[in-house]
Amino acid sequence: SDSKKEMSIEDQLAAEAEELDGYFSDTPLDPKPKYPPLNKSFDAAIIILNLPKVPEAKLEKLTKVVMKLVSRIGNLAVNEDTGFGGVLMPFNSEKGSTEGFAFCEYETPEEAKNAIGVLDGYKFDKNHSLSVCPYNRAEKLQDLKDTEFVEPERPPFVEKPNAMSWLEDPSQRDEFVIRYGKETSVYWYDARNDPVPDYSGEREKEAGVSWCEYYCHWSPKGSYLATLVPARGVILWSGATYEKVGRFVAPDVRTVLFSPQENYMITNNMRFDDDTAIKVYHVQTGKLLRAFPLYPDNFPREDNIPPPPFQWSHDDNYLARMGKDLISIYSTPSMRLLDKKSLLAEGI
Repeated sequence: SDSKKEMSIEDQLAAEAEELDGYFSDTPLDPKPKYPPLNKSFDAAIIILNLPKVPEAKLEKLTKVVMKLVSRIGNLAVNEDTGFGGVLMPFNSEKGSTEGFAFCEYETPEEAKNAIGVLDGYKFDKNHSLSVCPYNRAEKLQDLKDTEFVEPERPPFVEKPNAMSWLEDPSQRDEFVIRYGKETSVYWYDARNDPVPDYSGEREKEAGVSWCEYYCHWSPKGSYLATLVPARGVILWSGATYEKVGRFVAPDVRTVLFSPQENYMITNNMRFDDDTAIKVYHVQTGKLLRAFPLYPDNFPREDNIPPPPFQWSHDDNYLARMGKDLISIYSTPSMRLLDKKSLLAEGI
């Protein structure tokens, strides 16, 4: 209105305040900014080593290739304000090339841990196989003081049980294992006389533990007897006195499968809801090499269709699995997909 135009700004504000009197609280305002906690741990960051060293002209292209590779594993910690895209590849201006490594940061520590497992040992090209470590580990190495190296003391040699002892039986007998009720027993047998008990877990019974609760399985050459205790996983026994030579963590395990040369073992808990239902272990070291869901992607999940099987090569060098119109072949011990792609097999 014309009257308001004639009023000064101060008078207008005073008039508006008078009109709104009673709508405002008398509580004094003291706004304080709430910042998110600052993460100083770098537990979601990794360092990728053994990358190709390229000149500045190829820096952008190499960075894009690395970003495409790491972004398949998890979400990168992108910062639009700083322009950080999740990957930083140092460039040495004096040498005129990259340094052969890159920093990579994910949104979560779990994604970073998974990236280490997937990328460590990954064949980037014909001349470079990647080596990956947590950023925190590099920080610790940086803080190490220069001291005289002290060679660690070698542990005493412990002879492993003779896995082929059953072949040295003077009566040339074979062995079989039987599970009945809550008992698991191994017997000698020669097809002419009655079976003779060899071992029934007496040592474990005295200790108040069970050496088998669900299922047992011989390895192909008879070197190991695998017994399943679902709460603890798989236990391997070997030698003339059935000594424990390995334990593999596999909750709710239901079946096991050895490779023909007994270098590897597959465990399966048959759970639909577990992305790591199937695990592949290296027998000698107990190392988990890779885990798979019960069904591959796009494979029909019906009650009358069992999970697609795995098949070992005769020399343990390859492990194949059937998928939807394809076959995936993994090379050991890296368990990387052979040639980085599956073989098309329509209608298999």
